[in-house]
Amino acid sequence: MNQSYSPSSAATFDLWQHFRLLAMRGIYFGSGIVIAGTSIYAAIQGSWAAAAALFCIAVGFIIIGYLYRNELAPQWINFLVICCLGTLVSVSMKSAGILGVYWMYPILAMVFFMFDKTIFVLVIMLIYALFAAVIYQVLPFEYAWRVAISMLVLIGVGAAFLIMMSSMQRKLFSAAATDSLTGCVKREYLSDMVQQAANKAERAKQPASLVQIDMDSFQSVNDRYGYLFGDKVLEEVARRLRSVARVNDTVVRSNGAEFVVIFPNTATDEAKELATQMLDRIRHDPFSVKSLTVTVTASGGLAEYKTGQQWGEWLGAADSALYQAKSQGRDRLKVAQ
Repeated sequence: MNQSYSPSSAATFDLWQHFRLLAMRGIYFGSGIVIAGTSIYAAIQGSWAAAAALFCIAVGFIIIGYLYRNELAPQWINFLVICCLGTLVSVSMKSAGILGVYWMYPILAMVFFMFDKTIFVLVIMLIYALFAAVIYQVLPFEYAWRVAISMLVLIGVGAAFLIMMSSMQRKLFSAAATDSLTGCVKREYLSDMVQQAANKAERAKQPASLVQIDMDSFQSVNDRYGYLFGDKVLEEVARRLRSVARVNDTVVRSNGAEFVVIFPNTATDEAKELATQMLDRIRHDPFSVKSLTVTVTASGGLAEYKTGQQWGEWLGAADSALYQAKSQGRDRLKVAQ
């Protein structure tokens, strides 16, 4: 079964967003410096109005880079930035002809970092249409169509790069977030998973439940049979939990011999049935490793998310129910009230 963690929702491991932030710093500050140099050149040529306009634009870029040095700028700011750069390149192409065309390629490359996937296609189409219209006005057709084709090639390469980055990010997150022994989500991501489930339940006005499952007296298994045997038992326990878990459920190894299973869009009654099946799978089938066989049990604490509850309170309610199950003799499931 699936442990449904999503790299797109895990801010702690968003490599692409971090990479975008670094790229955007370079774009803002680099563009500001280049435009400032262009303004100095315009002043030397005696074009004081153009020099003043370019200098103001350069200062604006540097200010944006400074203000958003630690976070991504809003999309509307990026749209204004790309429109400004597009206008400058268009003016450059009209005044310098073929030489001005070369400024177009860095602008197209910037779009890949400046916009989210939802509006990327729209922006890249608008920029391409603008540049193509200017190119066909300032260049002979025999040159214009070649430039237009090269623009499409650049856009295709950039799109392939985005797809590869997205795939790499998912694979890296999956490798980093997965416990090597059990194949479950690591405990470091437990708070993210619980908070994500609580936020989703709050927004969608849907129920959500989670259960904490702890192996009973598991230290005695390690002491009697050894830690290698204990690891094999934990590995098999995780497999049995996932065999009951549904596609959208999340199984986390929260500590040693303790697991947390999150049931999205699931009320108490249905979650109780699933959790009971999990405990039964552990209880009824002995664990065998080579010639050694042992029967173990587990206790569980179940809690349904309550509207307005913090994720820590939700997890704490399940933990309190687990404590009750332990104190009342183990090998049972208790539901938080």
